[in-house]
Amino acid sequence: MSKQVKKFTVNDSGVSPVIGMILILAIVTVSIGIIYTAGIPMIDNAKLSTHQQNIHNSFSVLHGDIEEVVRGPITGAGTARTTTIPMDGGTLAVIPNNTRIEVSYIDGATTTLLSWSPGTTSYEYKNMIMAYENGAVFTTYPTGSIMEQEPLIYAGKLSGSNVGVMIHVINITGANTSTSGKGKGNVRTSAVDDGVSKIYSGEVNTIYINITSRNYQAWDRYLNKTVSNAGASYSSTIIPDTDTVNAKITHSSIILSIHETKIESVVG
Repeated sequence: MSKQVKKFTVNDSGVSPVIGMILILAIVTVSIGIIYTAGIPMIDNAKLSTHQQNIHNSFSVLHGDIEEVVRGPITGAGTARTTTIPMDGGTLAVIPNNTRIEVSYIDGATTTLLSWSPGTTSYEYKNMIMAYENGAVFTTYPTGSIMEQEPLIYAGKLSGSNVGVMIHVINITGANTSTSGKGKGNVRTSAVDDGVSKIYSGEVNTIYINITSRNYQAWDRYLNKTVSNAGASYSSTIIPDTDTVNAKITHSSIILSIHETKIESVVG
């Protein structure tokens, strides 16, 4: 009696769904990997760029607010301004006396030396520092500083062969104040004493300006530009060890004007 051989029928009906699920899982896994490796860093960079632009805008407003305080009271507004800074994890600080500017000029046979420690209002976030310093606004990165807003220190051509040089020192006084974290920070700025004081006005032929600041290279570039555009001679010496630029301005006839405004800035 012969044995019957059973025949098995091949059925592939369950293979396609399994393969499909495997492919879907593979696609989802790869997509998640791409999002984590490329998408999230792009989003973070976009958020960082947006926040940095907001800080730039805020310090531009701070620059304008302080200039209004320097000019004097506005009807109905007084002599104080409050500027809002978005924090987002950064540190906002007012530090008087952490910079220095020295100005000396030769009037005939007399040399006069003046000095101030104007201080800074700064915001530090990751690898960027925005700072208001002596009337100017700077952005500082690990590679160097850029002047974003120009100070009330400048040179210009006058009638004939005269060159005018204006040096207006914005001197932050008071105590160190700071805040950090999320939300918003405020910088309240007010005039001290009687506002602007005129220190000197007259004709000279040589001016020395020495600035000690983390932004010394940006100061050097700016002074070189404004003095050279006015037609006067400019030379400087950089001292990296002390963050100092020693500048010299010469011309046959310089009409020099020096002013100082003391302000008090408080972080709240």
